[in-house]
Amino acid sequence: MKQFLERENLIPRIVTLIVACGLWLYVMSEQNPMIERDFVVKLQQRNVAENMVVLNAPENVKVKVSGQRSVLGGVTEKEVVAYIDCAGLDVGQQNVPVVAQFPEGQVIEVNPNNIYLYIDEISEKTMPVETIVIGLPANDYALSKQEVAPETVTVRGAGHRLDALVKVVAPVDVSEKERDFEVQSHLVAISDTGAEMHDLAIEPAEAKIKATLVRQMITTELPVIVSTTGELADGKKLVKAESTPAKVSILAEPSVAHSLVALHTKQVDLSRLRSDGTVDVELDLPPHVMCGTKTVTVKFVTED
Repeated sequence: MKQFLERENLIPRIVTLIVACGLWLYVMSEQNPMIERDFVVKLQQRNVAENMVVLNAPENVKVKVSGQRSVLGGVTEKEVVAYIDCAGLDVGQQNVPVVAQFPEGQVIEVNPNNIYLYIDEISEKTMPVETIVIGLPANDYALSKQEVAPETVTVRGAGHRLDALVKVVAPVDVSEKERDFEVQSHLVAISDTGAEMHDLAIEPAEAKIKATLVRQMITTELPVIVSTTGELADGKKLVKAESTPAKVSILAEPSVAHSLVALHTKQVDLSRLRSDGTVDVELDLPPHVMCGTKTVTVKFVTED
């Protein structure tokens, strides 16, 4: 009789337990449901051979995962893994699947899930360093000489990219410089299209530039103007005063030369002239102006 009663009580107990579990699952699904989240994840490159490089692979991929709200609420993109496996891949175009992992839940979608990338062999190339001048020195100064150290560098990168490399340049900014200077210049690889090649590694990455500046001098030709003072005697009038040569060449700093439109003679006192004639007259040269011609011959023509 006792065993019978215990057997009769067992069935309701099992039913009660099942109902309780069902209620617990229902409550949990309501309070902590399964949700989905998108993560932008850094794409890892695994098993890349030391002498190989992967090109055209995106830096990030989008991964959609699912899990309980309490779990996904505190998850960051660092806990979601995405990678491509490059083991055994040869040089050339490759189609590689993207593998994503999320230990705290389930990966639903990866975008893109396959990547067309290019595998190339890493090579090296020795290149001379060229300087490229930026800006203009201070007025009247010019860049005379540049010394570069080192004169050559090693460029390392994908073989087909090295084939497009034409030069390595060291930019040198001379803006408003008026004395010799030294500067560390970051080297830049330039392709056959003139574009910078940031995917190539240059060793060393910088060069030391020693620049020498000099005062600049230019030559220009200016007309000669005869300067006079006083008046002619006996009521004569000055018809003309002609200089021979009519123009002279000067040597001066650009700022000085560009400010001049003509050269004047020293003043000739007309009161000392008695008739038409010629007079040798010195040029009145401004400061910092050099001229091979020191005097000119002036012919004076008068009339009553």
